[in-house]
Amino acid sequence: MPASSGSRLVVIAGPKAGDEFSLEDGEYVIGRAADNPICIPDTSVSRKHVMVLRSGAGWAVKDLGSGNGTLVNGDAIEDEVPLSNGDVITLGDTELRFEDVSNSTMMVAAPPPRRPGAAAAPASGARGPIPARPGARPEGGRVRSSRFAAKPEPTPEQLLRKKRLMLLGGGVVFVLCALLVVLKVKQDNRNAEDLKTSIQVQERKQQLGSIFQDAKNLVREGKWVEAKAKLEELSEAAPDYPGVSDYLEHAKREIPIQQKLVEAKTALAKKEVGAAAAALAQAGESQFLYEQVNAAKRELSDVADKRTREARTALDNGQLDASKAITDDVLKAFPEHRDAKLINEQAVQAIAVRDAPKPVAPTVAPKPWEPAVDRFRDGDMSGAVAILNACMSRTPQCKKLLAQMTEFGTLYKRLEDLDAKGLSKLLQLDKEITDGRTSKMARNAGTRAATIFYKGATAAKAAGQWARAMEYSRRALQADPGHAGATNIISELKTKARDLYLLAYSLKDGSPEEALPKFKDVVAMTPPEDEYHDKAKTWVEKLSR
Repeated sequence: MPASSGSRLVVIAGPKAGDEFSLEDGEYVIGRAADNPICIPDTSVSRKHVMVLRSGAGWAVKDLGSGNGTLVNGDAIEDEVPLSNGDVITLGDTELRFEDVSNSTMMVAAPPPRRPGAAAAPASGARGPIPARPGARPEGGRVRSSRFAAKPEPTPEQLLRKKRLMLLGGGVVFVLCALLVVLKVKQDNRNAEDLKTSIQVQERKQQLGSIFQDAKNLVREGKWVEAKAKLEELSEAAPDYPGVSDYLEHAKREIPIQQKLVEAKTALAKKEVGAAAAALAQAGESQFLYEQVNAAKRELSDVADKRTREARTALDNGQLDASKAITDDVLKAFPEHRDAKLINEQAVQAIAVRDAPKPVAPTVAPKPWEPAVDRFRDGDMSGAVAILNACMSRTPQCKKLLAQMTEFGTLYKRLEDLDAKGLSKLLQLDKEITDGRTSKMARNAGTRAATIFYKGATAAKAAGQWARAMEYSRRALQADPGHAGATNIISELKTKARDLYLLAYSLKDGSPEEALPKFKDVVAMTPPEDEYHDKAKTWVEKLSR
């Protein structure tokens, strides 16, 4: 009978236990790969493990060179094996039962054939033919046949021969019986030895299977070193055990990764960001430990941010060397970490100022306000004001600087609440007081001002206000020359201005009314020193006439 839609595979053990797969016409590759018709996400199953295929009137199974091998009803298979209803296919830790609903019921046995010459049995309830009644016996006793009446009596020689034949036959029967007993005993002994051997083989198989299962359980727990020891024990006991070589290869790859992962976690516990990053970089790609590696990378990023905040606190508290050491370590892991780079630069500058040799006293007496400016640049507002108060009655410059520092101090106290205009004023005062040599206080204000100007530039760009976006971006760079966002906006506007200029230039002769607003946008989007700024400005003047 051909296979019908009633044929199916039922998963009875493994990760997909309880799932069913209907079998129609064709072939079905079963394995761990996601592109298989039947995917079994089991690490003990090969990517392309077995194929279930149509074979004549039914179905068959064939191993595809899997690592752990394939069993049918507990027996390993190599070639194509036909399947019967109820057969169990074992693939590593997964078991599938083959069910063929169309062939699952038992056939009713046919009646035994009738002996030749025998009369047919009468139908149920019918009587057979009535035998003839024998005739009456003759008088004087029973009737004897003529053969019985004519049979002669045996002679003594015939009786002796018959007796000898009977004794010979009895001896032969006795010998045969004895021989059968001996053969039976030998067969029983052989069966007992075979049973004993079978039990020993089964126990050995179970023992090896238990070791292999323990190794796979250790793999699932991520204990690759312990798993490798189990696998080597199994490989030594049974070198050809299915699947062991594959797991040993995995162990050789995963154990170094696990060791580097342990090194990274140990370094993170000590807050050694650079060492942890180096260990994770050497770990490489993992097939089994990728989740742990990704978790360690996320932890590394969090620790780097935390250490950067600690470096900022150390810098603010005057612990310059500690701040630089922390940020040096963070930058080993994340060379482009913006906050760490900024703090590191500030720490380096402060250390350079601190460790710079003391200047030789000039022959000419210093100006009375210069010490006040130096203290202001170092962040010592109180000391600077005290010096200016002492000299303001003698020198107008001291009085002017005192007024500027007082206004600066008032604005700086409200630094977190200042808008763009207030921050611009604060930075301008710092520039006038220090003669362009930025103070420590101005650097903090510059970072905040750059952030505000960058937000304004982003909003203006989104609204199509090109001139405003360009102006805010330039202000952000003036406040923080290293601001990447403002640099990107200016670069983007320059590129857009170039494309827009070329479009307007192509329209100027045929559609001057369309070209004119585009040339105006180019002027607004570019600084005066840009090459397209003057070109677009010239065409605006020509087309506006």
